[in-house]
Amino acid sequence: MLNAFTVDVEDYFQVENFAHAITRQDWERFESRIVPNTRRVLDLLARHGVRGTFFILTWNAERIPDLVREIQGAGHEIAAHGHEHRLVYEQTPDEFTADIEQSRRVLAGLTGAPVLGYRAPSYSITAASRWAFARLVAAGFVYDSSVYPIRRRRYGIPSAPRHPFSIDGLVEFPMTTLRVGRVNIPAASGGYLRLLPLGISRAAIAQQNRAGHPAVVNVHPWELDSEQPRIGGGHLGGFTHYANLTQTAARLSALLREFRFGTMRDALALAGHPVAGAPPPTAGGGAGQTVS
Repeated sequence: MLNAFTVDVEDYFQVENFAHAITRQDWERFESRIVPNTRRVLDLLARHGVRGTFFILTWNAERIPDLVREIQGAGHEIAAHGHEHRLVYEQTPDEFTADIEQSRRVLAGLTGAPVLGYRAPSYSITAASRWAFARLVAAGFVYDSSVYPIRRRRYGIPSAPRHPFSIDGLVEFPMTTLRVGRVNIPAASGGYLRLLPLGISRAAIAQQNRAGHPAVVNVHPWELDSEQPRIGGGHLGGFTHYANLTQTAARLSALLREFRFGTMRDALALAGHPVAGAPPPTAGGGAGQTVS
């Protein structure tokens, strides 16, 4: 089973956990560390022979276009993460449409290739913003990976399927969870990968694969950067942002050795959800294995 390895390309000061302290107008005054941090992810994937999907925030892409081309040149899929990292349900439908159209237009202009996939900032397509699926289809997107089938203060649709499914003309590839009884435990992404025992992520991926479904791993480049500047705030979000940053690379390497990974569109195609407009799945999958 080919799973999806994904990266949300945003900088450490752009995360929602610090939105109470840093406005978008402040972003320009912070030291950007996104280029070296993204290259750490690229190097990690190169060592394991894995190609992934990079969901790129285009506020960054406009300022560092060569990084986008570098990611593409290494054989990875380019997808959209919006332009300004605004929560979907805090936008009007028209504001959301303008944001995703700008994001798609910028990335297509830089890469010369269609942009087929989208992931909302902080997984913020929820029951309250379900209208976003139709807006994504109208903007030309073919698949989405924004739904987390858990219940959290900021995001989540706990009743959503835990495996890829179709909705409003879109293929949805939800974030991976471990099913324990009637509860979905988040796994294999961001803070959950760093804060929870690695065994939970392993078990979640294996559980999905045994059921015949691909899983998805997600990381942010800043999560491999234990030397990043500290932003004050003294709240839970700050703790979860900085916890176990020194362990991220090792945990990702362990998963890359144990499971097979590729791009979102390849994992979807091989799982029976072909992405319209995408090339045929490529051979690979990590650890010297081939897709079958």
